[in-house]
Amino acid sequence: MKERVFTACNQLTKQGVKPTLAQVRNALGGGSFSTISPFFRQWKEDRMTHPDPYVIDLPNEIAIINQKTTLLICKALNNHYHNAKKNQGEAQATLQMKIAKAEVIINQLRMELEYVYREKSVLEKHLSLEFRI
Repeated sequence: MKERVFTACNQLTKQGVKPTLAQVRNALGGGSFSTISPFFRQWKEDRMTHPDPYVIDLPNEIAIINQKTTLLICKALNNHYHNAKKNQGEAQATLQMKIAKAEVIINQLRMELEYVYREKSVLEKHLSLEFRI
């Protein structure tokens, strides 16, 4: 049982979790607190005399700095997202205006083309009448 408790404690520590008696019990899948507790206490005492060189307990100040840094990064990303979204909206509005202008020009050109076809038809009729006479 000692080995299982030590293994569970070490696994929790590797996951970045500070083991508690309840967490060790859950990791073991059950068991009596009175059975687990002496081995858990022994593991904690062993850690005090032989700390794991790969586990660093961050002081509270460093954890706070980490939280503030994370918050600043999230704010910067959020600002970047909103600026990009705003720029995209402005670009889309500009493109829609250009499309509307192009459609107006296309309609004008179609009307001019229809006028030219009508004029051509009129001229062809005049020309055919002149040749008949």
